Amino acid sequence: MTDAVGDAVGINDSGERMIPALHRPSLLYAEHWTRYLVAAEIVLGKRVLDIASGSGYGSSLLAESAASVVGVDVSEEAVAYATATYGTPNLEFRHGDAQSIPLADDSVDVVVTFETIEHVADYHRFVMEIDRVLAPGGIALVSTPNDLEFVEGNHFHLHEFVYDELLELLAPHFAHITPYFQATWQAVAVGTEQDLGTEGVVQAEIHNLAPLERDQFLYFYLVCSREPSSATVPTVVALGGHHSDRANQVKDQEALRLIEDLSAIVESTQRDLAATRRDLEAVTSTKSYALAKRLSAVAGRLRPSRD
Repeated sequence: MTDAVGDAVGINDSGERMIPALHRPSLLYAEHWTRYLVAAEIVLGKRVLDIASGSGYGSSLLAESAASVVGVDVSEEAVAYATATYGTPNLEFRHGDAQSIPLADDSVDVVVTFETIEHVADYHRFVMEIDRVLAPGGIALVSTPNDLEFVEGNHFHLHEFVYDELLELLAPHFAHITPYFQATWQAVAVGTEQDLGTEGVVQAEIHNLAPLERDQFLYFYLVCSREPSSATVPTVVALGGHHSDRANQVKDQEALRLIEDLSAIVESTQRDLAATRRDLEAVTSTKSYALAKRLSAVAGRLRPSRD
């Protein structure tokens, strides 16, 4: 997504932040939206902190059921956009750092931190900050990529976690951790035009034909608390990123043509280099070249010294 498109909606696309106005209805949109959707029951009537609130769409969704929501983000641009786009009486956005959260001790009932901890240099300090702002009986919802499955080379991520490492980090602060997971499959559906052509809830059976093992899930989604909690996360499936065989075929053909064009350029360059090498060899093998080389050496010895 170009900066020009981002400017048109009031916020630039960094490549890491989900912005509904730019990314709907992509798979990226579905992944991010679902995390907040399944938290709605847990935050019902609660005071909520959404740390790394980004463009603000998630804080806005939580505010539909929470008593109040504070979204905190390190980007002033994101805070300004979220305030202008989603601000409501029970929702506010603040500029702040995850390593020094701008909230008082024991001030919120739920901390929502989705895809944040992998961006934080001092993630131990971040977890301490979550613990600090959580009131007694509070709950932390923590989502982060699984290092064993997530794409390599994301320069926004400072550290990614495997499952046991993440639990080891959180356990000193939260005696009770209930693990959930987020996975991404390609989906095949059969239904009416109305069901499959309208955004919203579709009543359908889901048959898992590709079960996964724990380390194959793309994201961890943990419900953390100091005391036992009845908070649960429902199983929800969201469809995003329409799969088109024809569109993929066109992309494959375009990629093949590009490879062929690049191969032709490489072959042409190799032929030019080979011709240049032959011309150079022809020049260096002549008697005149050998004589010029000897004269150059003699001239170098006869050149007056500058000392």
